[in-house]
Amino acid sequence: MNRKWIVFYISSHGFGHMTRCLAIMEEILETTDYNLYINGGESQNAFGYSYLSSYAERVQFHDLQTDVGLITHRNSLKIDKEKTEKEVTEFTEKWDEIIETEADLLKGKTIDWIVCDISPIGALVADRLGVRSVGLSNFTWVEQYENLHMDPSIVRRFKDAYAHFNRFVEYELSVPMEHETTKVDRLNFVSRKVSRQRVSEIKEKYGSAIMITAGKSVDIEKITIQDYDGTVFYTSGIEVTGSGRKVALPANIIDTQNYIAASEMVIAKAGWGTIAEAINSHRKLVLIEREDTLEDSHSIRELKKRKLALSIKEEELQNIDIRKIQDELDRTIDRVLLNTYSNQPCTVLKCLSIH
Repeated sequence: MNRKWIVFYISSHGFGHMTRCLAIMEEILETTDYNLYINGGESQNAFGYSYLSSYAERVQFHDLQTDVGLITHRNSLKIDKEKTEKEVTEFTEKWDEIIETEADLLKGKTIDWIVCDISPIGALVADRLGVRSVGLSNFTWVEQYENLHMDPSIVRRFKDAYAHFNRFVEYELSVPMEHETTKVDRLNFVSRKVSRQRVSEIKEKYGSAIMITAGKSVDIEKITIQDYDGTVFYTSGIEVTGSGRKVALPANIIDTQNYIAASEMVIAKAGWGTIAEAINSHRKLVLIEREDTLEDSHSIRELKKRKLALSIKEEELQNIDIRKIQDELDRTIDRVLLNTYSNQPCTVLKCLSIH
């Protein structure tokens, strides 16, 4: 029997793109007989492999630089514009070679769709192979790099690559994007499943808790907590001091969504995946502002407008008064609206007629 494949090209920038795609992959594997071929960064693929280990026979991973994304200054959330442009330029110069190699690797597979979040490589490989492709994101690198005033010729290369998409699935909180003639579908917040049993176990072991995360692609030198006697969960790349019981989550942890659901409050970089997991679990959000990052600024502005989040500046992380923030959240967050969100089955499959 000829095996049918769906191929993913997932950003090798951070882990949020892989995390939200895992929710979609899990549903594909649970409800269809498709096999998955997943291209991403080495670290992202290792995370995906662990998460999908129960489907190992139907999943293949290929380590590949799929994009550059945004590079931050050391021990900061601020974008290093010069280094980002330099590395993006070097990356685009390798595209022809990468696409040729990828097309050869995939040539013998029966592929229904190539899904891209939000690497341009997949769109170009799909065009080479004559396979349908779909973009899946709340932004593209076109808008991000335009916002950084990057060389227009680089922006044009990304724009031309994305123009090969047959469809685009646009997530909630999407920044304004140019899709030209591409058919656009829209989705709400998509996130990995939460285990009620696991959440209960975490709450029983640690009691009242808050979660602090800046994603795995960023290092922050120090965050100081004041006026809190509960547990502080925090992810790799962060150093937390001050009050509360500090629990550093291991770098290879695969179920941060359960720790988010077990927390009363989430303080986080405004990555879409973390936002989706927090909102679908009805958690109060405090998002760290990054004025030079288009996606983050847009998400924060929209969520504050809906009374679903507060924001703080990066320098405020040096002294976070949890009681003060909790009081402000209680006055600000629209609990009725927040409680309307839920992690419904992903309709990406319906959009693409995958069954």
